[in-house]
Amino acid sequence: MSGGTHSFRCFTPADPARVWAALTDGEQTARYLHGLVADSSWCADAPIRFRAVPVQPEVPLALVGRVLCAQPGRWLSYLLSSGPADPCTYLTWQLRPCPGGSTVGLQVDRAECADTEEEAENTWLPVLAALQALLARDYPSRT
Repeated sequence: MSGGTHSFRCFTPADPARVWAALTDGEQTARYLHGLVADSSWCADAPIRFRAVPVQPEVPLALVGRVLCAQPGRWLSYLLSSGPADPCTYLTWQLRPCPGGSTVGLQVDRAECADTEEEAENTWLPVLAALQALLARDYPSRT
């Protein structure tokens, strides 16, 4: 089966530096990334480990990967897999300042197995919605 690429975008009132902090701080990643805590130095070629929190012995979930590109406040690209024999997923986060906040772009590439549009949306739209909610807490609405 050939791979697939899916792209998503959202707006947040947070500036790109705040979004970067949310993408790279393990305490924050657990709040929007399906309970996964990220651990890395976030430098190019650095290893990444995502572990499930809370740890559930019956579901030993850990993902490993490597940072491909890291430009704080602008761009973060990394690959992930559940093990050396499993196919990789490539994630690229693009941050762009815009009036009133930032645009967050997420591109998901699966080189060896393609998700349908619906499968990709079911996985990644809740991630972006939870990230937006996390970031919006810092910016109470002004009505």
